[in-house]
Amino acid sequence: MVSVPAPRCLDLIVVLSLLPTLLNANRITTDTLDLKSSGLGVKEHSQIVAQHNRLRSRVKPMAANMQKMEWNEKLALLAKERAASCHTDPSPQHFSSLSHIGWNTHFSPYGVTSFSNITDIWFKEEKDLIYLSGQCRENATCQHYTQLVWATSSHVGCASHLCLREGDLWEMFVCAYYPGGNWEVNGRLVIPYKTGLYCSLCTSFMSGCFKLWDHVGGLCEIPRNPCRMSCGQHGHLNISSCKCKCDPGFTGRFCQVRCSMQCVHGHFKEEECSCLCDIGYGGAECAEKVQFPFHSCDVMIDGDCFTVSPQADTYYGAKRHCQVRDRDKEVF
Repeated sequence: MVSVPAPRCLDLIVVLSLLPTLLNANRITTDTLDLKSSGLGVKEHSQIVAQHNRLRSRVKPMAANMQKMEWNEKLALLAKERAASCHTDPSPQHFSSLSHIGWNTHFSPYGVTSFSNITDIWFKEEKDLIYLSGQCRENATCQHYTQLVWATSSHVGCASHLCLREGDLWEMFVCAYYPGGNWEVNGRLVIPYKTGLYCSLCTSFMSGCFKLWDHVGGLCEIPRNPCRMSCGQHGHLNISSCKCKCDPGFTGRFCQVRCSMQCVHGHFKEEECSCLCDIGYGGAECAEKVQFPFHSCDVMIDGDCFTVSPQADTYYGAKRHCQVRDRDKEVF
């Protein structure tokens, strides 16, 4: 007998039964993927902040009150929480109380972009902003740009998270800003910054001007100490002169010496914070008897002999306090 081959419909049934398995083999499921927020390290923090500051210095027209931006870990945690929600709109339950936080978000297929590219995309929305009115062009979005260059937004924190959408892997990028921008008055956006020469409208609190080699303009910042010195607990540093103004009762270059308030044989000179001793006495409190003659004349002025006290190098720069003795008169 001749064997008859099995009907081909059986082969088709087998293939169809395996089709869901074959299709799902190329799909990503939550059972096989551990979705986590990407851990941004110190290097990434610095890169994000540096890029924000570089772009903020390049706005057109130039900004007169643009503040320097710094990384904030609390904002980064908020950004991480929002990114983990995988929603572009903030959840009312979690973010309703954060009225002063500004947000920029972006969804992208996994592995095709980075924070650097996305920040550049946000900045390119500049072309869609009509600066004089503070409004976006018709059918265009510019709120990412206005938040990025909002003058008073001085802190930023960012995070990203992998999100699963219908079996496809996406990445959500989030940056949180404080104080938040994009304020509206009567339904119209407020202009994000004031124009003028850079740093010309910085506040007294942020009177410093931060400008790197790759910046076009400067950014307002809290002034740093150019004198590289401190006046301790008993004085205040004058940055313009790099000198300490001491509190009453203290003296010295760094206000580290307590004044001699008691002058046994002399009187206290408040402006010098030291004792001016009577003739024949020396020391910090003018309590030490000094033998005459002190030594030979140091300076002759109009025939008078000015001699410097032996204690001059010890007590508060007393070289300026000379005891005068008539050259022709002998003192006993």
